[in-house]
Amino acid sequence: MRLKDSIAKRVQELCDKNELTVHGLSLKTGVANSTLCDIVKANNESVQIKFIYGICAGLNISLEEFFSSPYFDKNELTD
Repeated sequence: MRLKDSIAKRVQELCDKNELTVHGLSLKTGVANSTLCDIVKANNESVQIKFIYGICAGLNISLEEFFSSPYFDKNELTD
């Protein structure tokens, strides 16, 4: 799996876990809705860490917790 796809899946998973839409996540985190839509649709080749940090801050989780997911298993990532 590509890294951008792993990030997209993780953000969607966190939305589902917190019973939020992407728009709701935007309101909660302060990350622009258009940015989050691009992340969830894996439209960007790279995601700035400041956006992931904003998601984490808004959801009261650490960066470590964000990346502590099977989606980021180095043996599964292709890039």
